[in-house]
Amino acid sequence: MVLRSPLHGLWLMRPLVLVLLLAAGARESAAQTVNGLIRGLVTARGDGAPVVSAEVKRVGGSSRARTDQQGRFELSAGSGDTLLVRMLGFRETRVIVRAQNEQLQVALEPLATVLPVFTTTMGQRVIRASESPRSVTVVDRAEIEAVAAVAANQLLRQLPGLQELPAPPSKTSISIRGFDDARVLVLVDGEPVAGSLVESRDIGRLSTIATERIEVTKGPSSVEFGSDALGGVINIVQAAPTKALALDGVVRQGGLGREEATLGMSQTVGRVGYRLNGGWRQSDRLTGYNAAGSTFNRIFDLRSDVRVALAHGWSARLDVQGSQERQRFPLDANFNGFIDNRGGQGFAEVQGPALGGRLRLRAFQQRFSYQYRQSRELLPIRGSADSVEQQERQGRYLLAYAAVKGGHAIDAGVQHSRRTLVAPTKVDGDSARELITEVFARDSWTVGNVLLTAGARHTQSTLWGAATNPSVGLAWQARPTLRLRSNMARGFRAPGFKEIRYTFFNPAGGYEIVGNPELRPESSWSTSAGGTWAPRSSLSFDVEAYRNDVQDLVDWSYRGDNAAGFQTYANVNVARARTQGIESNVRLTVFGSEVSAGYDFLHARNLRTGLPLTRRATHTARVRLARDVALLRGLASDLSVRYTGRAPLIGIPAGAPITGPFSTEQGIIGRQGALLSVDAQLRLQLTATAELSAGGNNLLDQQPALWTPAFQRQLFVGLRVRWGGTR
Repeated sequence: MVLRSPLHGLWLMRPLVLVLLLAAGARESAAQTVNGLIRGLVTARGDGAPVVSAEVKRVGGSSRARTDQQGRFELSAGSGDTLLVRMLGFRETRVIVRAQNEQLQVALEPLATVLPVFTTTMGQRVIRASESPRSVTVVDRAEIEAVAAVAANQLLRQLPGLQELPAPPSKTSISIRGFDDARVLVLVDGEPVAGSLVESRDIGRLSTIATERIEVTKGPSSVEFGSDALGGVINIVQAAPTKALALDGVVRQGGLGREEATLGMSQTVGRVGYRLNGGWRQSDRLTGYNAAGSTFNRIFDLRSDVRVALAHGWSARLDVQGSQERQRFPLDANFNGFIDNRGGQGFAEVQGPALGGRLRLRAFQQRFSYQYRQSRELLPIRGSADSVEQQERQGRYLLAYAAVKGGHAIDAGVQHSRRTLVAPTKVDGDSARELITEVFARDSWTVGNVLLTAGARHTQSTLWGAATNPSVGLAWQARPTLRLRSNMARGFRAPGFKEIRYTFFNPAGGYEIVGNPELRPESSWSTSAGGTWAPRSSLSFDVEAYRNDVQDLVDWSYRGDNAAGFQTYANVNVARARTQGIESNVRLTVFGSEVSAGYDFLHARNLRTGLPLTRRATHTARVRLARDVALLRGLASDLSVRYTGRAPLIGIPAGAPITGPFSTEQGIIGRQGALLSVDAQLRLQLTATAELSAGGNNLLDQQPALWTPAFQRQLFVGLRVRWGGTR
């Protein structure tokens, strides 16, 4: 007997094993040849917009890809394979490849922890809120129509954490986290609104016609947008042309002399889409001046937009708009003051695929003129008062690049600006010019359930020097119902022409203000942390805490009397301030109604004097209810209750100029009363094309003590006619 090893049998089976291995290899090779290149498009369920940088992976294999700026991907897979698609802020989805070379359409469901809204970031690129750790509030078209606001300020002042503040004699601004006026950047389609160079900023001047949404970014945003974004950014985004021919007209009339009318037309024909809108509005009140009598405000607006789809994924856009405004307000000695503003601006851009990403080139031009006159009558007298017309000119040229590289969404670019102020007898040489060059870069990196962002912008100016501002952020989708976020950013505000080169003389007040060429940019460091919890798709809770430390704030300082005996003040980097607080919001959809409630706590102080910032209310809150009324088909209602608490008023030395919240030599001299404002509107669909509306602002007729921009109760009725059109 011969003893054999148990492995001897396997040794004898060598040929069979070899054949089986070769066969398996052949089958694997055959499977690989079956696999082809699968192309697909990933969009969001609901709005159908592309999802950028979503990960697409073949289950059980190593093939994976990321969607590009158009939401498209290419992946090696074959019939019967399962693909896993996931992106931060969306529920992950599995899809089965049913046919070779199939063009897949994947719709991801947004998580309730991230609002399905869009916001504009650096390089004029539009991103989803889920792609940013910043606190962003978006007022959409439905809310714009529900409020029936004459101007943007009536919409923005209703948001928790935002306060409307007067800017004498006839302007108003919106405060974000304690900072307003020049420290809040206001844009239209990503470009600055007119009037900033002559210090004639007025949020009440901005119309809501043709507006798709209003984006409010809270906290310093200089990495994304550059100077002036210390408190935050307000960006008014215009609606795109409709696919089919659409006509839209609105007329409204109400108390306090409210009259307005708008007319719009939009259509896309082949590769060309256009939109043209015009409007006129007037009232017997100014946004920042609570007075009757000769008070009057009238504005004409014109907005146009043309978009062309070019070959090979490229597109072009031309946007032009203009406005003309007259303000009239009473002065002492039975005189009336008149301010006439005229402005126009527009941009042309092209964008498309290049260098493995998308390239955008934009050229922007702006013109604005400001003139102040007086009269005892209802029309200004030529050559009266300080009637010198001041003009500003601005041009901006942008080259931006965006690409997806693995889990990174990269933005980079350069922007060059030319700014000119013409102010005879007020600026040295009657005019001043500034050249600005900005270089920026930002990386948004998605790793599993974590989003990391880091960016920086360097700004170089021929007028005031240079500034570099970084930012970092983090968002963590801890679970489908919980999203946490934090952000740290540095912001700045460059000193303006008037602060550096301008001389203002007020003989009646007995003072003059002189410019200071040694001014440094104001700068801030801001930190924030918060989160959103959405236990159900119909219910979400959001809270965020923040702190903003600002230094080198520009304020006036007494420098003695001049040779004529007038007090002289100079602009200096003298003030420091800190704003901190907590913002919270609850959203609920129940019984066909949408309910939102928000509360904001603000602590804002001048660190140089230890006094609070003037007119900054510690407590603000808002409750909004919108629903379709079941009792009558086609009837919709909107109710908004806004509360702004008491706020301190800080004194100004007698005879000194009023330049802002940091002039605090006399301490607290009074308290601005609390305001409880109730606004409501009902809309009834009369026919398929006609809608009747009626409503009122400040229905309780609240007029708190020392509240400058508060108006009396105002009732209004309106008629809207819409025909055709699809978005």
